[in-house]
Amino acid sequence: MFESSPALIALMAFAAVTGLVFVAGQYFTREIRVQQRIAAPLQGHRRITGFLEGFDSIVTKYFDEKRFKVEGVARSKLRLELYRAGFFHPNAINYYIFWRLCLVVVLPLIAFTIAQVLLTDRSALVKFGLLAVCTVLGVLGPDAYISRRKDRSLQEYSSAFPDFLDLMVVCADAGLGLEASLARISGEMVKRCRGLGMNLLLLGAETRAGRSTIDALASLSDRLGLDEARSFVATLRQSIELGSDIGDALRVFSDEMRDKRLLRAEERANQLPVKMVIPLGAFIFPVILLVVGLPIAVRLMVVMK
Repeated sequence: MFESSPALIALMAFAAVTGLVFVAGQYFTREIRVQQRIAAPLQGHRRITGFLEGFDSIVTKYFDEKRFKVEGVARSKLRLELYRAGFFHPNAINYYIFWRLCLVVVLPLIAFTIAQVLLTDRSALVKFGLLAVCTVLGVLGPDAYISRRKDRSLQEYSSAFPDFLDLMVVCADAGLGLEASLARISGEMVKRCRGLGMNLLLLGAETRAGRSTIDALASLSDRLGLDEARSFVATLRQSIELGSDIGDALRVFSDEMRDKRLLRAEERANQLPVKMVIPLGAFIFPVILLVVGLPIAVRLMVVMK
């Protein structure tokens, strides 16, 4: 028995080493699989990010506004329109030029292909009409989309502006200055209304760059294109020039804006009965006539027979 003890000890040591190697292998295998699962989405994200960066560099390089003579007053006006529509990217003008040229070229090509492939038996007038309609859509489509986005942004701004004023009143009552209040509110307004929050962040960037607060607020009102914003800037300018309390002025102005928002909501509610007349007359009233008049018509047909 004592002679076999070294072999038994060696066997037990071999089993222990084998077990340790197996456990370590399982552990490292699991870790490698976890890292691969984590790395796969990150790799896909890097691919998407790299593709977007390459696309952005191409648009910036080949669709520069200077190349297409969009400079001076035209560039400032276009940039302001894009701001009002909610496009805050630094290269928004380049993307606007790119998509406008793409639509002008691609839509007529699609119309021409459809006319040559699917409308071979149609007359030349029909093909020309399709091509003309797609060309007009390619030319006027981007401006119509920007105008629609601008109207939607104006509605969002007018709805969120009283909340912005309420936060300004709270910050003023807490003892914060005008610049500190705007910096504190910017992050909160991004969650409530992204467009208004981004404009407030631009306002903070302008003031940090050395521009006066009143001039930065005037630029904010121009970017928003909102009558309430212009009145807000005028109120602050008057309070600063006359030395009156900004908190009292903001409190009175906030009450007025809240009442104005309530009036807009009541106006929309009062418009609902008028707007419901058309669907009621077009869809519900004929069904009611059919339900009421169909049995009578069936009975009359039976009696006439």
